[in-house]
Amino acid sequence: MLNNKEKCAVFLDIDGTLITDSFIIPSENLAAINAAREKGHLVFINTGRSWGNIPPVLMEQIEKLDGIIAGSGAMVTIGGKTVFNGCMSKALVCRIAEYIFVHPEYWAIFEGLHSTYILTNGLRKRTEIQQSVSNMEELKEACKDDEIQVVAMGKTVPEDFIELFKDELTVFQFETYADIVVKGLNKAEGIKKVLEATGIKPENTIAIGDSNNDYDMLKYAGIGVAMANSQQSILNIADCVTVSNFDCGVAKAINKFLS
Repeated sequence: MLNNKEKCAVFLDIDGTLITDSFIIPSENLAAINAAREKGHLVFINTGRSWGNIPPVLMEQIEKLDGIIAGSGAMVTIGGKTVFNGCMSKALVCRIAEYIFVHPEYWAIFEGLHSTYILTNGLRKRTEIQQSVSNMEELKEACKDDEIQVVAMGKTVPEDFIELFKDELTVFQFETYADIVVKGLNKAEGIKKVLEATGIKPENTIAIGDSNNDYDMLKYAGIGVAMANSQQSILNIADCVTVSNFDCGVAKAINKFLS
């Protein structure tokens, strides 16, 4: 049972949880986060986005928190220091890309530490924070000095891909795309690394999320909180349900358990 008289840690998903339809954190959420930290608790981002796929305007806001778990546990930072990096090997990245290039019916975005790289096949448009690559040589050159933490693939990851990489990758399937990370990584594993470094007890943790890749962290945390706008799989296993991200459900949950 969570003891808010001791130091606690809060882990927040970004999309559909901390923010609404922009990358500006609502003031009510920020106020609740700041109040919790003033009481000595720690607040971390725990996102499926790679470090390089967190928009700069959002990074400016969340860097002020106590740390970031990026890429569904692929990278863990505490107080600006990296304590874990589980990026994909260059060979694994190339094998995934080779599959995509011969299956143009699927799109893919390779999310790195520094940037993101979209494999251009006409199915998805490049954004201003993505670099376009059209063949293996371009991909190798573009990300030669980067570390790929996540591959986003759409729409539904095919069974033969899952079978081909079953011993190397974990697939988090969503409605219109999937996040793919190194096997064994997930948001709960990221939390464990934070707790090892900080000495906080697992029962004194709160995890708040809305999507399939939040499942592990909600199950692991002392209190797993689902947003009202969550996927059904998350609503089914949550210890409690807060209001939606548009109603500042993060603030409501933090205030409920840490006030």
